[in-house]
Amino acid sequence: MRTNAVRAPWFPLIVIVLAQLQLNTNVSVLPVSLGPISADLAAPATAAATALLLYSLFVAAFVMLGAKIGKLGGERRVFQAGVVVHGVAMGLMAASTDASVMNIAQAIAGVSAAALVPTFVVLIAANYHGRQQATALGVLAGIPAVASGLTFVIAGFLATALSWRYSYGLIVVLAVVVFVLSLRLTPIPRQPSIRIALVGVVLSAAAIALILVGVNNLQTWGPLVAEAAAPFSLLRLSPAPVFILVGIVFGQAFFA
Repeated sequence: MRTNAVRAPWFPLIVIVLAQLQLNTNVSVLPVSLGPISADLAAPATAAATALLLYSLFVAAFVMLGAKIGKLGGERRVFQAGVVVHGVAMGLMAASTDASVMNIAQAIAGVSAAALVPTFVVLIAANYHGRQQATALGVLAGIPAVASGLTFVIAGFLATALSWRYSYGLIVVLAVVVFVLSLRLTPIPRQPSIRIALVGVVLSAAAIALILVGVNNLQTWGPLVAEAAAPFSLLRLSPAPVFILVGIVFGQAFFA
């Protein structure tokens, strides 16, 4: 005779999904509101793209460090701190007066997201097992597409009818909701034995940053010969492939 396994409540997944939605909405709002942001801040059209690149850069560079910080501080605590810091960054975005403030806001958001993202999987693993865990991970993987669709409609309407700033105001509200709900999540024990290798953090962050910047600027700076838009050149060589090559070297040094 088989006994049915006790199913865990879906409340933790709802909180995690809302946090994922918070992160992905920020990423989706920038391209949707590209024109209004450019006009409002008197910035070139590439300003929002630069802010998005900064966000991606900080997430990619520090996500490994974020995972270790989660283990050191306890994933629920780090989850809550990340939600709050990301919400503050979104408030700064809503109040941006120029492209520099917007870039700072996205850099802060990127750092908080780097700490938040690893906690999602750990919190799911701690709350769900078997088929429920697989379902929860599948739902989490589908949230970026949902966020993109919702943002296209909502942020597009707000940017046209009111202001692009309202979209970021809504993200701040969402951050408050997620933080309040997260107080009901079960704490996860800290792992004080975890050690952070600073040299490894610097090498991995530098490798990811250089490769990401190089790849994103291959067309603008030139795949081999430096174009006019390149910030500098080495014997007429574009800095983009140089960044990628140095990034690969740093990556190999990290693994070594």
